Amino acid sequence: MRVLMVSEWGPCIYGGVSSQVKLLSKWLAERGYEVYIMYKQGTHSSKHIKVRGILPLECVVVPPVLWEVKSIIRSIKPDLVHVHHSFAPLSVLAVRACNKLDIPCVLTNHSLPPIGDESKWSTFSYLTPYRWLLKPTITTAVSTPAALFIKDFLGLKDPIEIVPNAIDTDKFAPLDWGLEEREDYILYVGRLIWRKGVDVLIRAVGILEKKGIPYELLLAGRGYLEHYLKLLSSNLKSVRFLGAVSDRVKIELYRRARVFVLPSRAGESFGVVILEAFSSATPVIATRIGGIPEIVEHGVDGLLVEANSPIRLAEALIEILNSEELWRRLSFNARRKAIEKYSIKTVGRRYERIYEEALEEI
Repeated sequence: MRVLMVSEWGPCIYGGVSSQVKLLSKWLAERGYEVYIMYKQGTHSSKHIKVRGILPLECVVVPPVLWEVKSIIRSIKPDLVHVHHSFAPLSVLAVRACNKLDIPCVLTNHSLPPIGDESKWSTFSYLTPYRWLLKPTITTAVSTPAALFIKDFLGLKDPIEIVPNAIDTDKFAPLDWGLEEREDYILYVGRLIWRKGVDVLIRAVGILEKKGIPYELLLAGRGYLEHYLKLLSSNLKSVRFLGAVSDRVKIELYRRARVFVLPSRAGESFGVVILEAFSSATPVIATRIGGIPEIVEHGVDGLLVEANSPIRLAEALIEILNSEELWRRLSFNARRKAIEKYSIKTVGRRYERIYEEALEEI
């Protein structure tokens, strides 16, 4: 089967959506599928087709050149198109082109609104082209909140199948099951932006520092809040900014971290970084928002805290860091869940079944 993946971001760009496109494409290719990727932002490589924007800007709101999208799809002649991320202009145009060319199209929603109540955004959808142009053969979402959001936003009547994000459990794997290989640092990986709540994590680590708890905080990633966060942490000895890191470095960071924290405020439909930590047998502390509670079971494979609370986050950090028994239990259960529920083999086979269903509907 020839499959065309469509994503705003190329597989060489960092980020949850691009990492999932890259991982699923690689797994399908190993299964004998002929896989192509069409994208708008990122660098070019074999079987990856970059569509031009109407302006020479690497920005999600810049639409692609209209005729190019349909022309690329027609030239590849895919049996099926899998569009990732529902709210980029490239996604809308790709789904529309599939409708006109009678090609089965699977649309996967990876997102939630960056702010506010998800249910209130459905009213806004009437002012956008999405409700009128996004008519895929089958719609999936990575979590229940993401499914409810896309269903309301597009006014869909058919049920949305929830297919979670996946992880390569061979690539992200622990060095050992014990604490012996771990180092005394807390890890965050992701963008340094407001909705990720990194400032809350820095304040929580400040509480630990005042209590004399000697753990360093490593922040891997970049974003528009980086300068502010450096100012916020300027009086702390335990915060270190690593900038953007390679996959090789990131894997090593997860393997040696004592705990991983995702302190997001909003807009977290899933959180691929949680799977990366789980697969590395690194306990997770995350906020109780969006799709995160579907991944992290409190007290079993991680700890959940309320968003925007440095005190609650500091308490959770102290709880894990002070209890070897708790650390080992969370570590073991996290790795087991990654293998049993989120491995690319498990998730990929679910997409294979969905592809077959989409082909039968045309």
